Amino acid sequence: MQANAQADEDFFSDWEASGYVREHLSWNLENPYVMDTNDPNGLVGAKRKGNYRYGLSMARTTLKLNLFKNFGTSQFNISGRVAREVETNYLKDLQESMDGNAASDLFSNRSKSSVNLMDDVYNTEEIRELWWQTEVTPTTTLKLGKQQVVWGETDFFQSMDVVHGYDMRIRSFLEPENEDVRKPLWMVNVMERFDSVDGTMQMLFIPGAMNRASDRGNSYDLDGGRWANNPNKGITFESAPFGADVPYNYDHKSADMDDASYGLRWKGMQGEWEYSLGWFHGPSLNPVINSNPNNPLGVGDSVTGRTYVGPYKGQYRSDPSSTVGELIFPFVDVFGVTANRYVSSLDAVFSTEISYIPDSTYNIGVKSGEEGGCSFFPGFCGIIEKDVLKSMVRLDKQLALQNYLGTSRPSFFSAQLFNTWITNYERDDEVVNSAGFSGRTKEFSTIATAILATNYDNDRINPSLALGTDLTYGGSFVVPSVEFAYGNNWRVRVEADLFFNDERQKRALTGFNNTNLFGYFDGNDQLAIRTTYQF
Repeated sequence: MQANAQADEDFFSDWEASGYVREHLSWNLENPYVMDTNDPNGLVGAKRKGNYRYGLSMARTTLKLNLFKNFGTSQFNISGRVAREVETNYLKDLQESMDGNAASDLFSNRSKSSVNLMDDVYNTEEIRELWWQTEVTPTTTLKLGKQQVVWGETDFFQSMDVVHGYDMRIRSFLEPENEDVRKPLWMVNVMERFDSVDGTMQMLFIPGAMNRASDRGNSYDLDGGRWANNPNKGITFESAPFGADVPYNYDHKSADMDDASYGLRWKGMQGEWEYSLGWFHGPSLNPVINSNPNNPLGVGDSVTGRTYVGPYKGQYRSDPSSTVGELIFPFVDVFGVTANRYVSSLDAVFSTEISYIPDSTYNIGVKSGEEGGCSFFPGFCGIIEKDVLKSMVRLDKQLALQNYLGTSRPSFFSAQLFNTWITNYERDDEVVNSAGFSGRTKEFSTIATAILATNYDNDRINPSLALGTDLTYGGSFVVPSVEFAYGNNWRVRVEADLFFNDERQKRALTGFNNTNLFGYFDGNDQLAIRTTYQF
C-alpha cells in the first residue's frame, strides 16, 4: 500500500503548468463590402448593407492551458484551448446577410443560412495536443497522440511544411505564432537517430479515421465571415448567389479523409550545411472545386468553346440537383529538400527549400457563364493536374542599427523569396488561382517578403515591420506592429494590417473578376490589439 501511495504521489507531483489568457480586439480601417440581400435589385450588384469603417470587427477571448510532465525516459503533454467571441454589430450584419441570402435560395426553402458564424466558426473548444513520448531504445524515440510536426525552412507560404493545415478563418494569415493556427493531428511519430552519420530519420503515420476530416488541409473563410474573400462577406458557400450550394465532400475516392497519410524525412549535416530530404503523402493543403456533372452550361465545345472537364476522376458525391460544385482535398505526394548554413562573408544565415508536387490539382475555367464560360462561376469547369515546383530562398541577418535607430541591441532582419513554377503549363488550360475568380494562373509566380524586428528599453518595447509584395499578380501588404513586455507575464501587441492592390486587382465588386491573392483582401485593412497574460 505504501508503494502504491508513493507511486500515486510521484505521478501527481512535478507537473509543469503554463498557458495564457488573451483578449484580441480588431477594428476595420476600411469599409468592407457586405451585400444587402434585401436589395430588390437582386443579389448580383446589390448595394452595401452598411458602413463598417472603424467598427469593431473582433472581440475574442482565449484561454489556453498546457500540462507537461517529464517521467525521465518518457514525457506526457496535454493542452487545451477555449475561445469565445462577442457578436459585434459587424458580425450580426454578416450573419443577417447570410440568412437573407439563404432565404433567396432557388433550390430550397431554407429560412436562414445553415452556418452560424458564432457557433460554427468563432466559438471553439478543443484539445490542442495530447501526446506521450518515450525512448524505445537509446537512439529511437516514439511519440504517440495529437501533436504538431513542422517540416521545412518556412511555414509562411507552405512548401515543405505540408503535414498540417492551417485555420485561416479567425485572422487569415496574420497571427505571428503558427502553432496557434496550425491544426494538430493524431499520429504515430518515430525518430531514429544515426549518430555515426550525424543524421535522423523521422517516420510519420496519420490514421485518417482517428482525425476529423475538417482537421485536414487549410480552412479558409468560406462561411461569409470577416475574412471571407472580397466580395463574399456575408455569403456562405453553402448558400451562395443563385442558391449554389458548395459543400465539403470528404469521401471522394481520390480525396477520402478516412485514408491514411504518411511520410519520411531525413535530416542531417554535410559539412557546414544542415539539410533535409522529405516525402509526404496526404491531402492537398488547399481545396479545389469538384464540378457538378449536371452543370447546365457544361455541354461541350459547340456552346462553350471548350470541353467541360466534369467531375474529378468521374466521381461526384453531393446532390447534383441542388449544388454547383463540392470542395475536395485530393491526395498528393510532396517531395522536398531543404538546406541552411551560416555564411561568414555575409555574417548571415542562408536557407533554401525546394518541393516538387506531381499531379497537383487546380481548377480551370477563366470565363463565367455570362461571358461564354462552361459554368456560372470561373474555375467551376473542372479540375486539372499539373506538376509543380515550389522554391524558397531566405536570408536572416542581425543588423547593427543601434547608432541609427537607437535600439538596445542589434535588430533581426529576414528576407524571403517564394516562387511557384507549373512545369507543364499551358495557357489554353485556363487554370485559375482560386475558383470563383477569373484570375488566370501564370507559369511562374513570385512573392517577396521581409521583416525587420527591433528592440528598445532592454526588450520591453519591440517594434517590427513586415512587408510583402506579389511580383507576378500585383498587390502587397504592410504590417507595422509594436509589442510591449511588462514583466514576465504581460504582453500587449498593437498592429495595423494594411493591404494594397495593383490597379488590375481593383475589380472585386464588378462581377467575376481577375482578382488574385491581394485582391481577395481588398477592404480588410485592420487595426488590432492583442493583450496576453502568460503563465
